[in-house]
Amino acid sequence: MSNLRTLAAALTLSFSLAAHAQTHDPALHQNHMAGMPADGRQLVNFPPPMREHTLANMRDHLLALSEILGAMSAGKYAQAARIADARLGMASPSAEGCSSDSGSAPQMSKPASMAQQMNELMPEGMRSIGLEMHKSASVFVGAANKAAKTGNPKPALAALTRVTQQCTSCHAAYKVQ
Repeated sequence: MSNLRTLAAALTLSFSLAAHAQTHDPALHQNHMAGMPADGRQLVNFPPPMREHTLANMRDHLLALSEILGAMSAGKYAQAARIADARLGMASPSAEGCSSDSGSAPQMSKPASMAQQMNELMPEGMRSIGLEMHKSASVFVGAANKAAKTGNPKPALAALTRVTQQCTSCHAAYKVQ
């Protein structure tokens, strides 16, 4: 019976939020936005395929962070480490576009890889922040694996904070167009 009450409460809340969204005054949103500072981030104008690739990578990074937080909150530190290693760390496929050696000139018979194109077109500051994010994620991997042995997640959480700080820094400085 309590599950039924919980479901009913959740549905009531959902319907209330939906009704509020339909009656939300757009002028209130505009007034809120009017007090916000202008967007001073550097525009990064990638060709469409690279833009899609970059945005897909960032969405996967966000999903990976969500999965890592879920694993950490459940005390599954080794699982969090595996997720970070595969999707965010220096060994992950997405780290290749941030490393300075991936930008070597493509061979004439072979088109440039996405990582090489990213290396050529990504602003140096953006690439540097991305590289630091991937390095921080690898540090987190070690800390999370240690937490799996010791049961103490605090160093791993501090390392994970450094990962998200890099994400925040990049999104504060750059916008992809």
